[in-house]
Amino acid sequence: MDLVESGETMRAAHLMKIHTILDSEAVLIQNPHKSHPLIPKICSRIEGVIVANKYVYMNYNILRVNLPEAIRITPGRKAPTISPLEDEAWVGVSAMVEKKQCAEVMDLLSGVGAKDILVFNIQNCRA
Repeated sequence: MDLVESGETMRAAHLMKIHTILDSEAVLIQNPHKSHPLIPKICSRIEGVIVANKYVYMNYNILRVNLPEAIRITPGRKAPTISPLEDEAWVGVSAMVEKKQCAEVMDLLSGVGAKDILVFNIQNCRA
């Protein structure tokens, strides 16, 4: 018997599921008439993990003249971070991008001249 979240470890060990004993989920319950100071902190941490699982962090360089097109492609959650580079004609851009759109966004960025496009997984964040 094993606790399985995604099945990745089982597949890596060439094991297969033969029967599910119990499906479960974690639930946070709060008394509506009494609040505990840890509840908002726990909720914020859980939300951070949920948001992090939906997004990747994308970093790329682009000519300053092509920046408006690039920002339309990667607006980020609030706005992208724009950083000057040593070569004043270029800027670095960082933005959160939905994980499921990552490949398409990279193609679009390449189409508008972006270079050095990097994608990083996000472990946790605060929205």
